[in-house]
Amino acid sequence: MKHLCIINPMAGGLKGNAEDLIIEIKDFFARNPRMENVIHITRWKRDATGFAMRYVKNASEMVRVYAFGGGGTLFEVINGVAGLPNAQIAYYPLGIDDDLLVAFGKNSKEIFKSLRNLSLSPVIPVDTILAGNHHAVSNINIGIGASSFRAGIKLSDRFMLPLHLSYNLTAFYYSLVKTDVQRYLIELENIELDEELTGIYVANSCGNGGGTPAPEARFNNGFIDLYLIKPAPGGIILKVLIDYQNGQYAKWPEYIRHYRCKKLRITSPKIITMIMDGEVFYDMDLNLEIQPASVNFVCPSSIDKKFLEPPPAESVLVKDFTIRDFLPDGDNP
Repeated sequence: MKHLCIINPMAGGLKGNAEDLIIEIKDFFARNPRMENVIHITRWKRDATGFAMRYVKNASEMVRVYAFGGGGTLFEVINGVAGLPNAQIAYYPLGIDDDLLVAFGKNSKEIFKSLRNLSLSPVIPVDTILAGNHHAVSNINIGIGASSFRAGIKLSDRFMLPLHLSYNLTAFYYSLVKTDVQRYLIELENIELDEELTGIYVANSCGNGGGTPAPEARFNNGFIDLYLIKPAPGGIILKVLIDYQNGQYAKWPEYIRHYRCKKLRITSPKIITMIMDGEVFYDMDLNLEIQPASVNFVCPSSIDKKFLEPPPAESVLVKDFTIRDFLPDGDNP
């Protein structure tokens, strides 16, 4: 097996200086000379995707690709090697928010930040969501979540604020002041919904922004979890969104609906702004489909196996989607 280490020097945990990390990587593999390794420093956006794809396709043996960075770096690596039979993905988290790791337990970040754990541990199959030509492993945020995320980055860059503080400020602004509502047409297999929504959340795992808005979502169950967020009155909208971010969306069934499916289509007469695993994309016609076990993901042996299992049946709040959920009571067939 070969070991390809891809480092994003601009990841939040490195702040443009990857020298100490490179020394750590070289020292580790020097102590383990049987592990053939290559280090690649990304040079521009999406560089990791192309480099990982070329390297793995040209290799005649298994390649364990390490993504040193945040969720965006992991996204790039996954989109380079998803579906390739000789690729394994190891994630060394250096980002501000590492959404996927929320699914592995509260203290999982430190477990994953170990070259020994990542180089010696086995892999598990992980699903991805194919969105157009891209694979998302964590989530796709549309509407209010995407707008506040983009605005938070700009605010942080302009005033040199911590990203978490910037996100909270812009989320507050978009919740109470600039409550954007957009019309979406959503096709769930043979059902069509025409809705005015504040946001749409498409989940492959439970975490986002440090919270758990999708508590039932699992990255290995072969399903997409879909959350539709309707406009709420100004007096309660902040409470609705806080409960939603903490996985308590079921308190507000009149404003947040949850569905589970294998594929769906989202269109809108306006441009759809979305954040896919931390990366910004735009579209007006979005086709989504689950790709079961499309990547082999390194899971440190010390991770509690309970985090890899689906929740007990009695704790699952989700139900099969039905048109009754979007019809007035008197119109239910």
